Amino acid sequence: MKRIYLVLSLGLLVLTTACGGLLGKKEKTNKQSVANSVKNSIAKATEALELTKNYYAIDEDQPVIIGEIKDGKLWLTFMEDEILPLGVVDEDSYRLPDYPIQVEGLQGAPKDFIIADIGQDFNPILCVLTDQDKVQMLSLWNTIATGDIEVTEVPMESIVEFKDGPGGPWKDDEGNTFYEYTTIYGIDAQGGRHEVPLYSLEHDIEHVDHGQQADVVYQLFFTDDWKMRYVMGYYLSEKLEEQTGHFWLIDEDWDEMVFTFGYELTTRMEYTGEGIITTDVENQGVFEMRYVDFGNQGCMVTPIEGLDFCNNGMDKPVQFKPCGTYGG
Repeated sequence: MKRIYLVLSLGLLVLTTACGGLLGKKEKTNKQSVANSVKNSIAKATEALELTKNYYAIDEDQPVIIGEIKDGKLWLTFMEDEILPLGVVDEDSYRLPDYPIQVEGLQGAPKDFIIADIGQDFNPILCVLTDQDKVQMLSLWNTIATGDIEVTEVPMESIVEFKDGPGGPWKDDEGNTFYEYTTIYGIDAQGGRHEVPLYSLEHDIEHVDHGQQADVVYQLFFTDDWKMRYVMGYYLSEKLEEQTGHFWLIDEDWDEMVFTFGYELTTRMEYTGEGIITTDVENQGVFEMRYVDFGNQGCMVTPIEGLDFCNNGMDKPVQFKPCGTYGG
């Protein structure tokens, strides 16, 4: 069963200390005061731990990933012996150290976080709330597979804490309520619950322009935790340019399968043949993704603002297919 485990050793230590100190002064206090004081001490210790340490486990007794706030930073420790049997990567591809590593890209200092599943299977997601009231997230399966440890901002406002729980409720004919998946909720100051969004559409798509001298490929890569990468190069050959950043949902129409996204690309890499030139950029834009069919038909991508992904003209849809379906 999937659970989040909080370490309560500090709470037990406070309990022991509190009992020792209070029982040594029995003559000046009654039993009810002792009980209340101990109860308050445990509550405070537990609350502090909830903000500083968090365990993700598949087997109840064996943590897989440990998160901890220390010295104003957020650290993650990955347990290789527990991760490799899950089949996310093999031993040769595993690249994470066995000591705590610092989460990168935080906008401010972390003040609350959670590691829990989003979806219908094991899919650990890190959600962080910073002292600038920013909500940021990281797909930890992707971290294990690629080594990426940088969080992405999620456009959620007025969030004060996180909780995990069931999502997608539905009722059968007899009125019984069931749930389709598990998720993470951002909780606002009034107690309202807001699901932390996860990207779930096409992840790796490409368009090939069959020119007279060479086939030029344009690729778009999207991750569950809202990272975006745009690549241009020669098909099945070298890359010419790559830009990376993040994206977010602006509008969605599931009936018509039309989705509008905003994006911001902040790093550009030019491949010169002699090396890579990396520069900071501020390319912001909007594009539409419209599904034409499922399977290898892919989707139509229309650049609305910002980059003209395929040099085909703004506001003109271009068909993208899953990467690798074109052949040569």
